[in-house]
Amino acid sequence: MKNILFIGAGNMASAIAGGIIKSQFINPENIYLYDKNVEQYNKFDPYCNHSNDLHSAFNGASFVFLSVKPQNIKDVLKEISSYEYKEKIFISICAGITIESIEKMLPNAQIIRTMPNAPLQIGQGVTALCKNNLVKNEDFEFVKSIFSSSGYVTEISEADINSLTAITSSSPAYIYLFVKGMLEGAKQLNFNYDDTLKMICATLIGSANMILSSDKSVDDLITMVKSPKGTTEQALNVFDEHNFVDIISQAMKACTKRAEELSKLN
Repeated sequence: MKNILFIGAGNMASAIAGGIIKSQFINPENIYLYDKNVEQYNKFDPYCNHSNDLHSAFNGASFVFLSVKPQNIKDVLKEISSYEYKEKIFISICAGITIESIEKMLPNAQIIRTMPNAPLQIGQGVTALCKNNLVKNEDFEFVKSIFSSSGYVTEISEADINSLTAITSSSPAYIYLFVKGMLEGAKQLNFNYDDTLKMICATLIGSANMILSSDKSVDDLITMVKSPKGTTEQALNVFDEHNFVDIISQAMKACTKRAEELSKLN
């Protein structure tokens, strides 16, 4: 059984580990954790291994998840650079950190860059992955399987990863904002918050599944709900007046631009 080390034991690391354990893909005793804040270990299965010594934990691992905050990654890589690291597979979940920036500190390292999103924490995430040429196909497939245990996985080129930030990584916040707006509208109509939240979320889930299962386009599905001069049409007219679709497009462009700026900083 291959051993996995998480350097940084935050929410995303615990979500990945939780998916692994739940799917019985890897046993908890083959998962190692290192974090300067030992309270972070409370999020993990009690049978996972906690270590106060990064070097010893690192030596026993085949796959090393770099799951610290992006601003702390250079300090971690500087320490790792003094270890025997070339046989390890590094999996970075650090936003904005390029493969090239890791290679500069760890020459000839095997590196996989990933972009998971927040719903990974409940086993329904979307994760995009890319790798450098040193990673063997079987090791890449193994890492893809790890993330598949917690949702949908797609392989992309690193050149597209900043653009994908706007589509998968940041987009849950767009959805949450839309729900917030609906909740505010429901409040003004004197509806109970808890009941309304459940109805809105159920409608979102049902609508998403309808898109996936239907042979109709999104435009066709909108037309199907919208009756001429009906209630839905009136609501959609307000969206159109405020350029709702264009606002989303502009927001995604701003998101991508910032992702590119952050990548250049590293």
